[in-house]
Amino acid sequence: MGHSHNTGFNLLLPDLPAMIIRFLSFITAGPFWICKAWLLSLFAALSFSCVPTIFRDGVGWDDANPPLPPAYELKADQPLADTAELTIPENPGARSHGAKLTPRVFSAGCLFIVKQLNLHPYLPASLGGCLFLLSGIISGYSITGDRKLALGVSLILAGLYASNACFSMNFEPKPFDGVAIGMVAVTLMLINRPILFSASAFLTCWTDERAIMSLVLIGITVFLLINMDTKVRQNRGWMLAGAILSYIISRKLLEAIWSPTDLSMLGENLLTSTAYFQLAGWSCFEGAWILLAMAVWKSWQNRSPLVSFGIVIVALGCIGSCLIVLDVSRASCFAFPLIFAALASLTPERKNEESPKSSEQTIKHSESRKRNSKVRKKAKPELSVQNHEKSNDFDANIAASQTNYLTGPVFLAALISLISTNWEIIMATVMSPCPSTLIWFIQYLAN
Repeated sequence: MGHSHNTGFNLLLPDLPAMIIRFLSFITAGPFWICKAWLLSLFAALSFSCVPTIFRDGVGWDDANPPLPPAYELKADQPLADTAELTIPENPGARSHGAKLTPRVFSAGCLFIVKQLNLHPYLPASLGGCLFLLSGIISGYSITGDRKLALGVSLILAGLYASNACFSMNFEPKPFDGVAIGMVAVTLMLINRPILFSASAFLTCWTDERAIMSLVLIGITVFLLINMDTKVRQNRGWMLAGAILSYIISRKLLEAIWSPTDLSMLGENLLTSTAYFQLAGWSCFEGAWILLAMAVWKSWQNRSPLVSFGIVIVALGCIGSCLIVLDVSRASCFAFPLIFAALASLTPERKNEESPKSSEQTIKHSESRKRNSKVRKKAKPELSVQNHEKSNDFDANIAASQTNYLTGPVFLAALISLISTNWEIIMATVMSPCPSTLIWFIQYLAN
């Protein structure tokens, strides 16, 4: 009896990797692979990181529990309102909902729209979380040209604390963070669309001042995209600089009707914040520290010490930026673009036939399709079968890809991030699991 049990167990283990490969093959195959990968990432985020507040409360504006602080309510009614009057100096917690919200006009505009529609105030943030997960797929594929790596990067993002910040923030009434993170993700996805890229970067600045750091990290990512033309990379850098400068100028003009910027909380409790430097360091990248370490090592081996030191210094700068405020975990949510910078530095130069199609190539192909529609209609069944067979052979694609060495580290980073997120939430809620994750659900069933 025991022998048959061991035999069955031994037979099951060799099939497990094959089952995983078949499942990943199904996810990354076909024309709708982006939708399937996004749904998988969303499921992972909801299972390991959070459950959207609207799932618990309901979809109505009045269903929000707890209700929004007064400053958020004012911004929901008047997006350009000055909230400095609602600052309460003797209450450090309430101060964060005072004057700091005044310049966050784009987030306030989103809140204004959902209030007019009588929808939950966390709906814009939840949509931002969806865009955040989608950016892992779109940008990951744009950088590497590899579907499996794009899926893995999205799963890394699903495990970051930023996912929790978008969908629930541990059910705290702070709905602007998810909007800011979502706009950073949109800017990242629009790198190949110059006009939309500039507009998105400018609007991102008006969601949260911390998003400016994310834009700088996107600039570093662009700089490391060796598969992008040098002039294009330089243009994108100037676009980001122009967007930030335009924001600074326009904000200065609006400060004529606003109270002076409240910077009193920066570094106010620096000694207290530095006690959480381990949490800040981990929350920024979690399992993706593996990719950052690989990027530093590979750049050093390739005789690019400037890139190696640059990644190290920027990563330390991200951690340091989290420590100048009390909301360490929330500040860490804006460091995720550095993960794409590391991925870009690890991606080898692709040949033309391996690169994802650019917009110009797409236009040319669409014109040729119109001229040769009859020929293509006859050849379509054969081509679709060939493409389907190629995309379904996930294991063979791993062996043939130039980025095959990244597959293991990326999915390991995703696994670490997903598992560790629950422990972050436990720490953030004083050793009490937040009622939104698998840990809480398991404890609920046990009781």
